[in-house]
Amino acid sequence: MTLHGFLIAHGSALILPLAVIEGPIITVVTGVLSEQGYFDWFWALPLLVLGDLIGDFLYYWVGRTGGTPLAGLGRFLGVGEAVSPSLQRGLKHNAAKMLLIGKWTHTVGGLVLIGSGMLRLPLPRFMLVNLIATLPKTGVLFGFGYFASNYLPLVQHHVVLASIVLCGIGLAAILFVLARGRRSWARGVGR
Repeated sequence: MTLHGFLIAHGSALILPLAVIEGPIITVVTGVLSEQGYFDWFWALPLLVLGDLIGDFLYYWVGRTGGTPLAGLGRFLGVGEAVSPSLQRGLKHNAAKMLLIGKWTHTVGGLVLIGSGMLRLPLPRFMLVNLIATLPKTGVLFGFGYFASNYLPLVQHHVVLASIVLCGIGLAAILFVLARGRRSWARGVGR
């Protein structure tokens, strides 16, 4: 069986597990392959969204269980450390903003998702905010792969620079939200 035949016959079964492991890259690649006729976009998009949400939940769960003996991975990553009560209040107060920033910048997303679990944000709220952030993000990345597949060599040369810029923007946005929130916490907002 050729790669072409394999992708036509079984490619859709690969989308979900690969999207759980690495959502953004798989989303762009799936867009490219959909444009080339290997996948139907109307099946691929829901699988990509679901895979991204499952991955977010797994990061959340690592953070949530990081302090328990059963979660060796969370402890290995250092997510079982104590967080001061005032910082917890501030982070919970700005959780939706930080989740959106983390999801859209990609580079700090894992930290924000694990931190959400550590702070024990309510799971329904966490998943709803992630769904709201995932839908446009997946659509944009899929559309990029679908419509810009002819320009991929150009994109490959600039992916490292784009990652560094997104990381800087994400960290700056999170620091801005925290600094702004710290002033409101001092005035008693968010208690």
